[in-house]
Amino acid sequence: MNTRNIARIGTRLTAVFAVLRSLRLARREGDKLRMVDAIVNALAIATAIAILIREIRERRDEEEVLDEDLM
Repeated sequence: MNTRNIARIGTRLTAVFAVLRSLRLARREGDKLRMVDAIVNALAIATAIAILIREIRERRDEEEVLDEDLM
């Protein structure tokens, strides 16, 4: 895993903490619209993480194929 991917994961994890904070605040205030916003943001983060994981796996698989071709 390279530095770029680590930075991308770190950014997403930071966003997770912000969403958790938003969820707690919305729940405490009983604000349904803020709750929906926080949930939508959480889903967006989950999707971004899934895409990132897929990209990492695809690159790893490509590197394995290249390594096998060189042998």
